[in-house]
Amino acid sequence: MTRPRVSVIVPMFNGAELVRDCHDALAPVLDRLEGGAEVIYVDDGSTDDTIELLRRLQATDPRVRIVELAANFGQHAAFTAGFEHAHGRFLVTMDADLQCDPADIPRIIEPLTRGFDLVSGVRLNRQDPGARRLFSRATTSIVSRLAGVELRDIGCPLNAFTDDVARSLAPFGELRRFLKPIAVRVARRVTEVEVQHRPRPKRRASSYSATSLVRLFMDFFVNAIGDVFAWVFVIATALAALTFVGAATLVLTAMLPGTSPLLAPLGIWMFVFAIQATLLALFGLAGDYIQRIYRQSSGRPFYLVRRVHDDGAAR
Repeated sequence: MTRPRVSVIVPMFNGAELVRDCHDALAPVLDRLEGGAEVIYVDDGSTDDTIELLRRLQATDPRVRIVELAANFGQHAAFTAGFEHAHGRFLVTMDADLQCDPADIPRIIEPLTRGFDLVSGVRLNRQDPGARRLFSRATTSIVSRLAGVELRDIGCPLNAFTDDVARSLAPFGELRRFLKPIAVRVARRVTEVEVQHRPRPKRRASSYSATSLVRLFMDFFVNAIGDVFAWVFVIATALAALTFVGAATLVLTAMLPGTSPLLAPLGIWMFVFAIQATLLALFGLAGDYIQRIYRQSSGRPFYLVRRVHDDGAAR
């Protein structure tokens, strides 16, 4: 098989009503891409007719490949499954709801031809509700500071990666639950491209509820906070030691004749503060221990592929 130059990865979850419109918008773009292209639809455990409609689509377009996951693992897991089954040199991610226009794909892969490793989309004129835009801006700001990445739109689904960057994400295990900050760390050269944004189809709700958005952020936060628990332990231990010494000094001084009567209550107060600092140090120690266990177990796969439908055959 001739290797395509571009692989477009599109997750699908209960998206039967989106299959035809998505491919009708995507196919003309694939036709214009130099070097050939494929589209990998990742069925993320759909319970409707999505997989059947994708199989029919595959029968009419040989560029279509389907990765069928065993259950619903989430958008970023679906993207990762697509990465691991893509044949292209350049990998593009996008959503099936067409809020990001497939016509922008040539623009977003163009920097990859100039030596960039990752191209992050920036949605112009966001058409989402105000509360969602506010949450997105807040998340982008927090994630940028935690991860040390300077991106304007951390949540844009339209992005482009070299195959080297995409495949180098595999060892990160559970960290891949929030792909872009991890990819930015791996990539050597990163740039941004502004893309158009359109209203979500009225018949289609967001794939991310408020709960799942919070869960996604917490997945990233737990994995990105680094050695914060270790620092909590060190700082709290130092405070506890200093306050214990200070409290003991005040209590002993208060026993001497002619000293202020306020020294003894102040010493007792410092003992209370020292106990609180000790409890905080124990919290930091426990947090660091739990985080180490979590990281050691994070190499397990966070999705399972049921089968791959390739060239009309399942394997």
